[in-house]
Amino acid sequence: MVYGGFNEKYLNDCYIFDTVINTWARVMIDPKGEPHVRERATLAPYAGDKIVLFGGYYCSPDMEVERYLQDTHVLNLSLTKWVTPTIEGEVPQPRSAHTANFVKEKMYVFGGLTKQQ
Repeated sequence: MVYGGFNEKYLNDCYIFDTVINTWARVMIDPKGEPHVRERATLAPYAGDKIVLFGGYYCSPDMEVERYLQDTHVLNLSLTKWVTPTIEGEVPQPRSAHTANFVKEKMYVFGGLTKQQ
């Protein structure tokens, strides 16, 4: 799956690759609850029909606004809807260009880049 990114402008489109017939298909997602556009975020598959998005990077076209993100969103592929879960406890610091994977019920986030404070 590919979601968003940057190609001369920020994108918020979603494509899924079918490994059986080797084709890409665009998936239309309900824009309600859609995450802010970003690049260099992580998408980690979870529970069969869900993808968890964490973090990423955003820079405005005029380069006046630069943000490393630390938000979490869940895309339900069956419903093609985004959900923003209520997070409790400590959240990893904002980052981009990181990786994340699930082991059972827990998502582990590794590395990445962040702005020096």
